[in-house]
Amino acid sequence: MAKQVWRRGRIVLAGACGVIALTLLAMWGCGTSGYDNPAAAVVTTKTATALIQAKDLKDWMDAGLVNKAGGYDRVVILEVSTETNYNGAHIAGAQYVNLTNDLVENRYEGPMLTGQMVPSGAKMDALIQKLGIDANTTIVFTSSAAEVGSPWNLTRGYATFRYWGFPKNRLKVLDGGNLAWKNAGYAMTTVIPTVTKSSYGVTPNNVSRIRTDLRASLSDMIAAVTAGTATNDFIDGRATSPVIPGPTTDLIDGTKYVVFEGLVKGGRAYGYANLIDATTKQFKSIADIKAGLNIPATAKSVYTLCRAGNIASALFFAIDGYAYYNEVESGAMKAVWYDGSWGQWGLLASSDKVGTSSTNAGGKLAVGSVWDTTLLTDSLTYNIDTAGRSIVTYNTRLNNPEPSLAAGNQLEEADAAYRSPVTTVTGGGSTSGGGGC
Repeated sequence: MAKQVWRRGRIVLAGACGVIALTLLAMWGCGTSGYDNPAAAVVTTKTATALIQAKDLKDWMDAGLVNKAGGYDRVVILEVSTETNYNGAHIAGAQYVNLTNDLVENRYEGPMLTGQMVPSGAKMDALIQKLGIDANTTIVFTSSAAEVGSPWNLTRGYATFRYWGFPKNRLKVLDGGNLAWKNAGYAMTTVIPTVTKSSYGVTPNNVSRIRTDLRASLSDMIAAVTAGTATNDFIDGRATSPVIPGPTTDLIDGTKYVVFEGLVKGGRAYGYANLIDATTKQFKSIADIKAGLNIPATAKSVYTLCRAGNIASALFFAIDGYAYYNEVESGAMKAVWYDGSWGQWGLLASSDKVGTSSTNAGGKLAVGSVWDTTLLTDSLTYNIDTAGRSIVTYNTRLNNPEPSLAAGNQLEEADAAYRSPVTTVTGGGSTSGGGGC
């Protein structure tokens, strides 16, 4: 009898151990706590910040993680580049991504259609699945050696995937891109990898993960600029103060100009080139970037902008993913990416605005429009006053009637609702793992 009880006890204990083991395996496989507490045999891709060095990527490559067929810890490399430069030579296993075709989309927000905005859920799903990204994937962004001096090729994808809810500890930017890889003495190739498509998407388990707190919609930006600089900082990355950025060509018709130039009220200019070492094209030290950005201690939200959101993504990354990584994680500061940027802001003038010669400035909004941002702009100048600048006509891109400020966040509302009938997860810091099984 005692022997039978002992035998039953062993069976129960073994069953309990099996349940625990399966639970731990499920946790690792789902990319939850297993990312922070991996099995001893698992080579992880966890790094101090989202900026990695060539040796980090080489180590992951040597460990067989790049384009690994399944498993917990796998890596994909995305080269945001031109097809010509990618085909010329790229890091082994890297896949080609085109910034214009894959990472931006013309979309309605507020009173009008705006160019080069964050991609929709459908476009993101198509890209993610083509690239073989799944819940257990760490994504590394790089760019060709020829283009690495334009850091937005490295950072636009980072900002885009952050908005769509991919956890920060699964997004990496290769410091110096392919140039740094080559300078480290690592080989390049012309072989295009074959990658198995995934069935993953931006709404795992039908839950939206969009981070609307990390992206400024037009209505968000108007509200923030109206609130002022008591706890906000606004940085335009196209030029360095006291130079006013511009002139700004339209985001859809690049042969024409927006209505007006300037800085958002209370904003400042800080050129993106100040983030990058002129020779190596790598990001400067954390101390140098912090000293250069000189973000006020009172700033809880730092809004980054440029012409089309690309340079703004480099500033966003410098704050969110690198120099202020710990401050962002602690909740002491937040970087907010305004991807509409001046290509959107600079069109928001009512139809009664005139230049210095009493010539109509080219604004198309209704007189008295709540979307008119001219009064929220410092150093405002109308492009109509400068010879040779043809102002874009955007009547056909307007919503008629104009929505209210409360109803003008169509883009983010559509993204939150995309394939997500259950719930929406927003806010908060990094989430471990890939966001679901």
